[in-house]
Amino acid sequence: MSMDKNKYKNYLNYAYSLKEYFIKNNKSICIFVKDTNEAMYLKNELQLILDIKQIYLFPENDVLPYDHFSVPEKITKERFQILNNVDNKKQILITSIKNLFDLYPTKEHFISLSNFKVGKNISISELINVIESLNYIKKTNVENINEYSTRGGIIDLYAPIYKNPLRIEIFDDIIESIRFFNADSQLSIKQIDGFHLSKGNIVSLDNKTIELFINNWREYFYDNDERFCTIFQKIKNGNLPEGYEVYFPFFFNKLSSFIELFDDYEYLKFENLNEEIMDHEKFINDRFSDEINDSNRPIIKPCDYYTNTSDISQNIANIKEIKVNTFQLPNLSIDELIQNHELNKLEANKYVLLTSIQSDLEDLKNKSPRANILDNLSQISSSFNIMISDIVRPIYLIDKNTYLIHNENINNNVPIKNIDEDKSRYLEFNKVFNENEYVIHEDYGLGIYQGLEVVEANNKPSEYIKIIYANNENLYVPLNNINKISSYHKKDFSLNLDLDSLSSTKWLLKKEKAQKRSVDHAAEILDIESRRLKSFSSSLTVDSKSLIEFENDFPFTPTPDQISAFKSIKKDLSLIKPMNRVLCGDVGFGKTEVAMKAAFVSVSSNKQVIVITPSTILCDQHYDSFLKRYINFGVTVKKLNRFVSAIDKNNIINEFNLGNIDILISTHIIFNNNINFMNVGLLIIDEEHKFGIKQKNYIKDKQENIHILFLSATPIPRTMNMVFSGLKDFSFLQTAPSNRLSIKSFLKVQTNQLIKEALTREKSRGGQCFIVQNDIDKINNIENEINYLLPDFKLGIAHGKLNKKEIKKVMTEFKSGLLDGLICTTIVEMGLDIPNANTMIIINSQKFGLSQLHQLRGRIGRSDKQGYCYFLIPDIEIPKVSKTRLDSIIRNSNLGEGFLIAQEDLEIRGGGEMLGDKQSGHINSVGMSLYLSMLKEAIESNKNNIKDINLRPDVNFYDSSFISSTYLPSPIERLKVYRKLDKAESYEDIIKIKDSLIDRCGTMPNEAKNLIEDKKIQIRINNSGIKSIKSNSNNTNFYLSESINDKTLENLLLLVAKNKEKYLINKDNKFIYKCDETNSEKRRKNVNLLLDEIL
Repeated sequence: MSMDKNKYKNYLNYAYSLKEYFIKNNKSICIFVKDTNEAMYLKNELQLILDIKQIYLFPENDVLPYDHFSVPEKITKERFQILNNVDNKKQILITSIKNLFDLYPTKEHFISLSNFKVGKNISISELINVIESLNYIKKTNVENINEYSTRGGIIDLYAPIYKNPLRIEIFDDIIESIRFFNADSQLSIKQIDGFHLSKGNIVSLDNKTIELFINNWREYFYDNDERFCTIFQKIKNGNLPEGYEVYFPFFFNKLSSFIELFDDYEYLKFENLNEEIMDHEKFINDRFSDEINDSNRPIIKPCDYYTNTSDISQNIANIKEIKVNTFQLPNLSIDELIQNHELNKLEANKYVLLTSIQSDLEDLKNKSPRANILDNLSQISSSFNIMISDIVRPIYLIDKNTYLIHNENINNNVPIKNIDEDKSRYLEFNKVFNENEYVIHEDYGLGIYQGLEVVEANNKPSEYIKIIYANNENLYVPLNNINKISSYHKKDFSLNLDLDSLSSTKWLLKKEKAQKRSVDHAAEILDIESRRLKSFSSSLTVDSKSLIEFENDFPFTPTPDQISAFKSIKKDLSLIKPMNRVLCGDVGFGKTEVAMKAAFVSVSSNKQVIVITPSTILCDQHYDSFLKRYINFGVTVKKLNRFVSAIDKNNIINEFNLGNIDILISTHIIFNNNINFMNVGLLIIDEEHKFGIKQKNYIKDKQENIHILFLSATPIPRTMNMVFSGLKDFSFLQTAPSNRLSIKSFLKVQTNQLIKEALTREKSRGGQCFIVQNDIDKINNIENEINYLLPDFKLGIAHGKLNKKEIKKVMTEFKSGLLDGLICTTIVEMGLDIPNANTMIIINSQKFGLSQLHQLRGRIGRSDKQGYCYFLIPDIEIPKVSKTRLDSIIRNSNLGEGFLIAQEDLEIRGGGEMLGDKQSGHINSVGMSLYLSMLKEAIESNKNNIKDINLRPDVNFYDSSFISSTYLPSPIERLKVYRKLDKAESYEDIIKIKDSLIDRCGTMPNEAKNLIEDKKIQIRINNSGIKSIKSNSNNTNFYLSESINDKTLENLLLLVAKNKEKYLINKDNKFIYKCDETNSEKRRKNVNLLLDEIL
């Protein structure tokens, strides 16, 4: 059918026109666009219709002109990789006008200079000389670009042209192996045949570069006093501080423009870009005016700092303007388009409706049942299709006579985000104690840890842990007793705690009192536990085939700890004892996926699942996630919150009670409705601490016969208590997506200039901001201030006093990118996921709790962009407890430190809140870790009625058994390995540690081999009743406990009966193996053969 002209709307076919031009020409193309948003649109569009490997986006530097921050490392890596692209295939490079203004080092600076292959003749010292000539910085562990480290015959190196650092192993002056390794776990991930070596960073400090910088700075700022310029002083002393780029031209003799960098590309544009050029020039000058008044940070004039604007205008004017096809679409909304299709009123074209939101895909399917669901555009067959895609502008595929229309773009001009594939990174959870930190030794009490020290005894060197006690008494602790040392829960040295004395019995008295209290406490806990054990829940299982199908449908590779956590949960669900487990993991670490797999087990057992969230925002988010995850499995998912109409609410409740809904996502509204829990197999509670006493009691009522899974990023003290004491089981996720960056956090006194800079930076890179003001009466004030500072900054307001329509409208606008900033209360604290929002300003941050601050910060940095969080205070003078909290949140800014924050919250609040006032005194006297260890032992002893069990037998062959500083130079890294060995519970654990050491450090020396072999023997005799094995050149002695296994004792007695000259058991329960052997390696072998016989 035909339509009137006014019923059509015209669109420009940017991506398709560029694709046609690209195919017809042989040269690589560089296309200039207005800004980063348009660049992202074009990239998303081209990736739909061309090979993704041919499309590159040259990223903007993500900082303001004359910014106080440095360009994120991720941007530097991407730029190096684009300029070092060794693939000779033609490609499309997309860039914005902003990149034309910046100055760059010459092309030679970026290009890799050297090529190394396996088998190449080169010594360790020769390769180090090459690396150092490129100004790489030597470190203990390589974690960032421009770093290298050495351990024996191994060199680790992080070149910016690769996604992962390199590990090069050299033996006898020949490169034996080259492999990529993970910067976080430090473990190898892939073997390669060769590598290229480029400079390590944009600016690498060597003496020549520093001298050049100093001379250029002094010449330019001849009337400024360099002594007061912090950046100058740091660079002069060989350090690159945050924001050093403000003096970027001073580091080079020659610089290039963007045009010179990519002079072998054909330059194109879609339209005249003069307006954008003039706008950015004005922006640079405005920023110059804002920053020029700081005499301690003099800045370079724009004409000397940026490419000349007239040159840019001339270059752009001479660039070919590509002819863009226009096309018409019916001037209809998506709903009207679908309706016309259903009524056969559309012309004979094909349509693909695109959406990036899974719940919208469900809605589109329901509205258009005849539509075909696509995975990619090659599957287009029918006239009406639906597909998931990043946001794009309308596209007309002329060759397929098909229109692509995006649901979130057809009516709104929405900014887009760039999210890389989600890989995993491992984060260290068990942090070791640091030098000069308070520690508790369970036999000697409170002392100060002084590091590791090699001490020689009987001509055999070994490494010991050194602790200082009162009156400067020194204690040297053997490494096999590392389990007896724990961090003291109060770390503030201003407290001037009294150290214990090695020559006093006071410590033993304190320990005895705490031990008695832990026994009483254990009895109280076991009373509660026994009541729970009398309850029964359904055994929930799933067949392997269905589970594998569900797991294979997950678009990312599960992390090792996700696999481990689900394995524990799956086992819990299969039991008739109700599960009571806490799943702890920082924001974005994959708790939801584990919860969804647990829900799948319940649904597969024909049992319903209820997910309770603390906010409507989080409820909507979970609903969308669950819909997307279960789309291929016929599972019915519904949501219930205050935004659901009364009629729909009643229908959903009735359908759930009839068993027609498998998974119900709800808020606390569920507590006030007639939900039937009879067929509920699993209850998932997200952020339990956000619920009130009444709601918690409601959850406890269900706890007796329903499996419960609690999800938390920062477990509150009482939850931690239940975990430590065994009332709740515990799984921890410590793996972050690889594209996530730690958020840069700052504690600052509030000023208008600071707010203006933070908001401008985020808007200029196409992002959005949260401004948290928890005092509703002051929200309008901050809104007026921002409107005055930045009149074009689009703001929305969200707080609990708005009605549901107002909240939903503003949140939808913010999520869709129609707002630059959201002024809000802590309503956003719980689970809001907006990857494009990466700056947060928290006003009066001194009034918030520690976990609350962490939750708020977790709302940003959820994509691959650098996040910035400002904790603002009205004045430098704030209460001490607030200062302690804010110091903690700034200190713990790395990914995955939510659990550490929970522990610090515990230290700040004290033990009383966690374990009750009865325990707090004992905790302060013996330390939190030791008290909890006592408590756990008391619970286990009462549960199993065990009186004498030694979980950590001592194994000693009286030879050198340690990791030498020449094999692993870093004392911190050695201590981590000792800790891991101490915590190892299986032979497999030991093999992993051994393989990791060999991977990182090369072939093991004898003393390290001895350490590993001793640990293997210790694992073998764990829980056997053998308390220790001590072997010298004359005898090997097994010390036996009263709880020795009957069969083991019988086998020992048989050996003695067979050969009394060789074996003997004395009256002290000591089994003596007479073996005259000086070689400790042979003695270990003999001990293992003996254990084969008796165990």
